[in-house]
Amino acid sequence: MEDPDRFGAQMDPKTALQEIAAARGLGDIVYRVSATGPDHARLFSATAAVGDDVIGMGEGSSKKAAESVAAVEAVAALRARDA
Repeated sequence: MEDPDRFGAQMDPKTALQEIAAARGLGDIVYRVSATGPDHARLFSATAAVGDDVIGMGEGSSKKAAESVAAVEAVAALRARDA
């Protein structure tokens, strides 16, 4: 998931997560992002949560990439709950 934007709007993991959360009545998805490292080599970590329940985590070289990876993990976790 190095470049989640390459798939376009239909494959946007953050949108997919929002749609799943809305369909299930889970509430709003909240992303929390932190960064480590020097300015020229930042590593961003993100969590995707519903309330206090963290459902996905991800890392990336930008905030957007970290949030997208967290969203992918969250979508997988929510789908796994159905299985």
